[in-house]
Amino acid sequence: MKIKTDFIKIVIKSALLTMLLVGAAGVASASISYDTSPGTDAPPTNLGPYTMTPFPADTNPLYTDISFLSTPCGGTLDFSIPVSHCIIGHGWATWSHEYAGDVYSTKGETSLTMTMPDDTGAFYFYVEPCSYDIFDITATADDGTTTTIAVNGDSGAQYFGFYTTDGTHVDSITLQCEDYYAVGEFAIACPPINSQNIPEFPSVALPVAAVIGLAFIFQRRKD
Repeated sequence: MKIKTDFIKIVIKSALLTMLLVGAAGVASASISYDTSPGTDAPPTNLGPYTMTPFPADTNPLYTDISFLSTPCGGTLDFSIPVSHCIIGHGWATWSHEYAGDVYSTKGETSLTMTMPDDTGAFYFYVEPCSYDIFDITATADDGTTTTIAVNGDSGAQYFGFYTTDGTHVDSITLQCEDYYAVGEFAIACPPINSQNIPEFPSVALPVAAVIGLAFIFQRRKD
């Protein structure tokens, strides 16, 4: 009986250790990544492991101040300050890669936080300063992940993309610049798809708990 009991103790200890290690790995890896490599080119179809869905054309009248936009995934993209709806050539002069759609001016404000719908796995956008000069624009995600890019206000709208691959979400992104700017050409992915995720803790804990339970049952029957 001692051999069997020792064996079961080893199984239980190993199972508990597995739970702890997987749980720790999940916490350690939880983070948001960014990609700015498209630069001023047209946006790619994918961001990280996600297939992106662009926002539809805005039906709000030009020059209307808005505080949110409906997203193609449901829910809303919320703005921390009112932004003015413009179209390239109407309210905003230039952009990049021949884009001619909707953009949103911060109208003199230099800081803007965009809050995504729940369960957003990835989000991208472009930003361009108002003045025909080069300014550093900093984008910071809710977990502190940040990147700063020098962006030209003359046809230099820059791509910023943020995404996760570990079961967390992109909740918000804050933009800061010395000049005011326009932001637009949004696309989103939610919920996460095609990601190589580390298993979430509950998905590992339940099977391990089952193994422990079976070990106890086995021991009692043999006793």
